[in-house]
This record gives sequence, C-alpha cells and structure tokens, in this order.
Amino acid sequence: MNILRVIAPILVGAVIGYFTNFIAIKMLFRPRREVRIGKWRLPFTPGIIPKNQNRLAGAIGNAVGMHLLNMETLKTVFQKNGTKEKLVGKLAASLYDCKACLGDFFSTDENHGELIHRFSEVLAKTVTERVLQVEFKPMIARIGREAMGDLLNNKMVTLLLTEERQDAIYERIAEALHKYLEENGQELIQKTIEQNVVELEGRPIHEIMEKGTSKEGLEHLMTFVVDRVISQYGQSMLDALNVSDIVRQRIESMDVAELERLTLSVINRELQAVINLGALIGAVIGAINIFI
Repeated sequence: MNILRVIAPILVGAVIGYFTNFIAIKMLFRPRREVRIGKWRLPFTPGIIPKNQNRLAGAIGNAVGMHLLNMETLKTVFQKNGTKEKLVGKLAASLYDCKACLGDFFSTDENHGELIHRFSEVLAKTVTERVLQVEFKPMIARIGREAMGDLLNNKMVTLLLTEERQDAIYERIAEALHKYLEENGQELIQKTIEQNVVELEGRPIHEIMEKGTSKEGLEHLMTFVVDRVISQYGQSMLDALNVSDIVRQRIESMDVAELERLTLSVINRELQAVINLGALIGAVIGAINIFI
C-alpha cells in the first residue's frame, strides 16, 4: 500500500505531463477548421498554425528573402565548394556537345528577323563610327610606297611624282575613302553582319564553338560572364524573382495537413522530446507531492 502511494503520484504526474504536452502540440495544427456551435465559436479553433497561416507565411517569406537568400548568400554559394567552376564547366560542355543550330532557338520568334536587323544596325553604326576616327592618310601612304617599291628609286618617276605630289595624292585618296565610308560604310557593314549572322544560325553550335575558341577559353569567358552577371545583375534578378513573395504564396496555398506533414518531417524528434520532457516533469512534480 505504501509503495502504491509512492508510485501512483509519480505515474499520474507523468501521464498528465505527457498528454498535456501531446495535446498542446496537436493543438498547433488542430482543429484545422473553425468549430462553431450556432453563432458561438469554440475557443482555440482553428489551431494556432491554421489560424495564423497567413502571418506565418509572411514571416517565413521575409526571413527567406531578406536573410537566407540574398546577395551575400548568392555570392557565397557560387564561391563555395567549386560551385561556380562546376556550373561553368557544365555550361561549356553543353555548348561543345550541342548539336542544335543557333537558328533553332529563334525559329518560333516572329520578331527574330527584326531583332537581327536592329542588332546589325547598332553594331554597324558603332563599327563605322570607330573606323571613321582612323587617320587614313598614313595608312594609305605606307601602302602606296610599298606598292610602288623600286619605282620610287627611279629618277624619272621621282621627277614626275615628287614627295609633295605623293602627299597630295594620299591626302585626296584618304578624303575620298573617308567620304565614301561616311556615306556607305554603315550600309555595307550592316549587310555583311546580317549575312554572317544568317550563316551562323544555320551551323551547329558545337561547330561554332570548336572553330571559335577552345574549351578552356570558353570556360574562362563564361567565368568572367558569370562573375559580371552576379555582381552587376544579381540583386536585380533576386528582386525580379521576389523570393519572399514566392515563399509566402506557396505557404499560404498549402493545405494545413500538408503543412503539418512538412513541419513534423523536420522537427518530429524535437516535438517528441518535448512530450517526453512533459512526462518527466510531471513525474518529478508527482514525486515532490509525496513529501508535501
């Protein structure tokens, strides 16, 4: 009888502590919907998480967007454990193995022809402007002297074609060339660019890569591009993705049962430890009551 008086309070305390914590944890997710008796809502319905699902979604979304997936994290991920090198290597390998043609990627784009025309126009304008900045006269003079060669050592020729006359000829040729390029250069360059682009579109990508650069050279170029894109446009890409909003919407749209399964899959052991701790505390309180 004395043993029962000792064991009973401990067992009762352990059972009460266990089921109290068990029910409290279950009430985080249940009941999943509001329970009403007439116009009166039953207290603690729905459960804490179903009732505050929108607030929880917003808090998690902000935490992920502002603290977990930000520019610092993005840079760290790309620099850590050779992630960037692996990405660049796979991109370069995929280009070298790609059998498709450039034109295949634009075959369904109705504005493709217009885009090529605009690209060629802008590039041709830039090239023409740079070419027109070149001093043609020294170049023409050098070519002219090389072309005439030994003729310039002939006295009869030098009498007729003095240095002053040569200089005047080179000057007029340079002016004529400059005027011609000013009037027709952009059109000629643009046509050439468009023809080359059309030709490139019909060639397999791997063939262009093999003839254009080595695999190591392509990886070096792509490493530079990736670094530049991340440093200059990484934040813009994150802003455009709006990670916080994506996470918030995903959690808001989740069924409560799915949310419960997801949560328990992560912290089930910890929650069970809390339940067991409740049983332990209940047993300790029961044991204390024996001596009171």
